Amino acid sequence: MIETWNKYKKIFNVIALLIAWAGLYSVMPAIGEKGINPSYTTEAVIALVLAAGFVVYILPLLVSGADSFRIFITSPIFRRRWGKFKTLKRGYYAFLLIIALFVLSLFAEFFINGNAIMVKYQGSYYFTLFRFISARTFGMRGYGNPNYRMMKDVFSVRNKERAERIKAGNASEEDLKYEQWGDDWVWLPIYPYSPLESLLDELPTRPPHPPTWLTGEWRKAYIGESLYQLPDSLPTPEEITEKFKRPDWVDLEPAALYLEMAHAGMLKLKPEVREPGTFQHILGTDDRGRDVFARMVYGFRTSLSFSLVVTFCCYLIGITIGALLGYYGGLFDIIMQRFVEIWSAMPFLYTVMIFAAIMIPNFWMLVVILVMFKWMGMTYYIRAEFLREKSRDYVSAARAIGCTDGAIIFRHILPNSLTPVISFAPFAVVADIGALVSLDFLGFGLPAPTPSWGELLGQGLANLTKPWLILSPTLAMFLTLLLVSFIGEAIREAFDPKQYSRLR
Repeated sequence: MIETWNKYKKIFNVIALLIAWAGLYSVMPAIGEKGINPSYTTEAVIALVLAAGFVVYILPLLVSGADSFRIFITSPIFRRRWGKFKTLKRGYYAFLLIIALFVLSLFAEFFINGNAIMVKYQGSYYFTLFRFISARTFGMRGYGNPNYRMMKDVFSVRNKERAERIKAGNASEEDLKYEQWGDDWVWLPIYPYSPLESLLDELPTRPPHPPTWLTGEWRKAYIGESLYQLPDSLPTPEEITEKFKRPDWVDLEPAALYLEMAHAGMLKLKPEVREPGTFQHILGTDDRGRDVFARMVYGFRTSLSFSLVVTFCCYLIGITIGALLGYYGGLFDIIMQRFVEIWSAMPFLYTVMIFAAIMIPNFWMLVVILVMFKWMGMTYYIRAEFLREKSRDYVSAARAIGCTDGAIIFRHILPNSLTPVISFAPFAVVADIGALVSLDFLGFGLPAPTPSWGELLGQGLANLTKPWLILSPTLAMFLTLLLVSFIGEAIREAFDPKQYSRLR
């Protein structure tokens, strides 16, 4: 890898500069949404300077670190450790499951979305998943995005009526055209609800709505909204005893009797009430009428992506600084250790509150803030590994043949010092997921209406009588963190240094 990099270094640097410039420039306008709003020229210049610094200082470290990681994972010891990890079924299956769930969440728009994947209308095909197409384009009312679920029902009714007219010989000119066009149809995702879409117009009661399979909770909601249709006459004691099989209801007052009948499902809903299907909203809706399951899935993707990015950046900085401290030692080590200790004493939450007061938090701003306060932990482990490994015989041999400090650090010592990095990575992911959920819960995390587990926890705390709101994110967090913890335990056991000697 490093040989290919050195051969085409200029080409790779130019490509990396352009990509980094475009990425940083796209982030820059979001920094100034609360008043700090420089001109586009200023933003472009700042982004170019940052991109140049990335290419000059950070990119070589990334390439060297990637080459060290390649050497590490291709070593015979790692292969034996990976074989040991695969024998630990609990951790290995948890690893496969969490990877599969994360990969599926990256394509969540194709499975869980309020937009249709494709629409066929009057012989033309429209790919609508990532496009805005006005409702009037499909013959519906309004100029906004159409309700594709409703449109599917409308198309189904129209197709049926059109077929009946054609069969009866009463077809219009447009009906005859449809004989060539074919029927209109809407291809919806498997779970056709968006995490940002309010369903207040489709569900009969006020939010938060219970899961649609909780019949008892829905009956309570119908009672609260007075949506039951009362019978014309009060049931007689004989009917209550013989038909309902509830003799204990005989002495109840009419209001209490009707209430018990409603709880038991013996009353009919009013004709205008449209009852949802059993598995229409499997986790209910939040206090704004948005589907909880859809928000949970998108929140899982956001949480795991955030934790992986933060862990990678923290390890990049921590490994680099820890390697330099352990390798050079002396006065440099003493000064930098004091800096790390002072920096680690800075208050994290207060800093986040200050940034949230100045500008609107977003994904990348929270990544930068969290990395600023979490990179110190790995420096201690890597520093200790380098202090031990630099006294080994293979380091002396590398110096004797004239290897540079960079080659000794990244190609010789670092591949033999990555065991704590691999072992602690799952637990760092767990901590970063918890950090994002905590910030969202406190209101200093991702801005609304971003799907977030922490925001759902906050809603659950505000609606303690609606237990599904707090149980859903709590169970999701518990299961996710449990799986990642299983992975961490299996890695720790597989990489136990007592079983395999180190490379010398």
